[in-house]
Amino acid sequence: MIASQNHLFEIAQVRPLLAVIVLCGSFLAQVAGFPADEHLTVSPTAGKTQQQLVAELISARQSNEKRPSADNDLSLGGALKAIGEADAAAKFFDRALTKNPKLSDAWLERGFIESDRGDWSKAAELFRRAASIAPVNARARLALGEMLLRMGDFDGAAKEFKTASEINARSCGPHQGLGLVYLQQGKAEESEAEFRRALASCALSNEAQKGLARALAYEHKWQEAASLMQKIATANPNSSEAVSSLATALANLGDKAGSEHEFARARQLSQKELIALRAQGDRNWGVSLRNDGKLQDATVAFRRALEEDPTLCDAHDDLGEVLWVRKDLAGALSEFQAAVQCNPGSSTSQNNLGAALLYYGHDVDGAIEHLRAAVDSKPGFALARLNLGKALAAKQDFSAAEPEFRAAIAIDPDLAAAHLNLGLILATKEGNMSAEAQKELQTGLRLDPRLRDSIPRQYVAHLQ
Repeated sequence: MIASQNHLFEIAQVRPLLAVIVLCGSFLAQVAGFPADEHLTVSPTAGKTQQQLVAELISARQSNEKRPSADNDLSLGGALKAIGEADAAAKFFDRALTKNPKLSDAWLERGFIESDRGDWSKAAELFRRAASIAPVNARARLALGEMLLRMGDFDGAAKEFKTASEINARSCGPHQGLGLVYLQQGKAEESEAEFRRALASCALSNEAQKGLARALAYEHKWQEAASLMQKIATANPNSSEAVSSLATALANLGDKAGSEHEFARARQLSQKELIALRAQGDRNWGVSLRNDGKLQDATVAFRRALEEDPTLCDAHDDLGEVLWVRKDLAGALSEFQAAVQCNPGSSTSQNNLGAALLYYGHDVDGAIEHLRAAVDSKPGFALARLNLGKALAAKQDFSAAEPEFRAAIAIDPDLAAAHLNLGLILATKEGNMSAEAQKELQTGLRLDPRLRDSIPRQYVAHLQ
């Protein structure tokens, strides 16, 4: 018998970070359309399934526990980063570098983490270290060039992009980077040539298409620019920037009716974006109030945000979590359902709804469905894996529950409830308190002694 299967551990723990509205993410976002959260480099884990990523994480953690080393720290850090656990990954990259400062890839991975955090200067120094240790590391050169470009060092960026291209002539990233550099410097013909080279290698690169369109517009090649901008606007129908650029191209072609139509669309989209920004501001305020424990005021703020923008899906989750804490369980369940309906791809929404259904206990199959969706969306979501394991255990499907608990522990070894549930699963399957079951139960209690009351009495005697 698995104790406390319906306890909703994660509702009190899942808290989205305070969202920050940034009108212009970077200099490049304003000038060249290069988003602050996109990179020229391609992750080596791209294309792997979530099962593969988790399996690699479990294997890396086991190897590191058996044979601690700089290389194993690097592998474990990479596995954690691949499933979205950047903070945990950074600790292992740092540990690897303490043991061996000559690991170019460890400097590189730390640089990517700092870049994603928005510290481009620090990221540049880390990438520079990676490139100095391994001068032919094309990814390090490309990443360094990107940071220099973001910081306005166009000559330095161009040097790194050219070097990266010499190392790997087939990569589209260096050409895209050079295209952006030349666009900033007003060298439209050179920019056009580089973006065309980028698209020859990566025909579907959205950013390379945008860059080429800008270069063509700069050269007043409006016919080709308009054709390309039409493709971009079609692919991004809710982007006021894309639609406005198309309108400008049509105006320069003398298509007055088409231009006016697109400018009208752009104005409508801009108005929607302003409404969305205002609603996001109310949501941000609600998160701040919730973090300060002002739940009633937070509830009002989240409801106001949803009144302004019903498509602000995360606000449904925020409101549901506040209502749950306020013991309005029915209201919370309704908001979690609305959040999933609004954005089925949200791992947080799927997890919250699955956990709430599991807590009620009358739709365990539904809980499993939503929790599987959460894990599929975010393989490194340890709490969702814990909840999925609990839901499967509630169905007596112990063979399927066990790997979920093990995966949750591999992702977050400090997740006490995962250790506890794994120990109970093992004891139940084996019909006795094995050494491993005892170890997992003791680890869970060491991490959170409050969980002792959830252990069946017949097992407690083995833990004295």
